[in-house]
Amino acid sequence: MTLIRAVAIGFLAGGAGALIFDPRGEGLDHLRLALLTGLLVGQLLTVPVSLLGGAVWARPRKGGSIRLYDVSMGSLLMALGVLVVTQAQAAVTWLSTEPTPGGVGDPDGEISIAGLAGLSGYLMVFVGLALLANGVWTSTRTGGLRPTVEASQD
Repeated sequence: MTLIRAVAIGFLAGGAGALIFDPRGEGLDHLRLALLTGLLVGQLLTVPVSLLGGAVWARPRKGGSIRLYDVSMGSLLMALGVLVVTQAQAAVTWLSTEPTPGGVGDPDGEISIAGLAGLSGYLMVFVGLALLANGVWTSTRTGGLRPTVEASQD
C-alpha cells in the first residue's frame, strides 16, 4: 500500500508541472492543452521519483509504520483524475475538428498528448479509488468510521 501512496503523491506533485508550459495561442482551448501537457510532463518526472522513494520507504524497519490519510488523499486524487479526464476529452474533441484549430502545430501529436493525459487521469481515478477503499476498509476494521454509543449516566 505504501507504493500506491507514493504513486498518488507523485501524481499530485506532477500537477505543479501544469504551470511550466505556455499556451501557443489565445483562448481557453490553448490554455487547456498547455496545462494538460505540463501535467503530463510533471507526472513523468515526479511519479518515478516518488515510486523509488516509496520503495525505499516500504522496506521493513523496526519502528511503527507511518499512516497517511488514505481517505482524503484518495478523494482528492479521484476528483483531480476526473477533472483531468474531462479536460483531456474536451481537448481531443477540440483538436479533432476540421479545419485544424489555429496555433496548433501538429494536431495528431497534440491529440496523442491529450490522450495520454486522459489515460493519466483514468489512472489517477483508479489509484484514488484504491486509496479510498483501503482507507475505508482499515478504518472500519479499527472502528474508526463506526458510530460509538456512549453508556447513559441515568
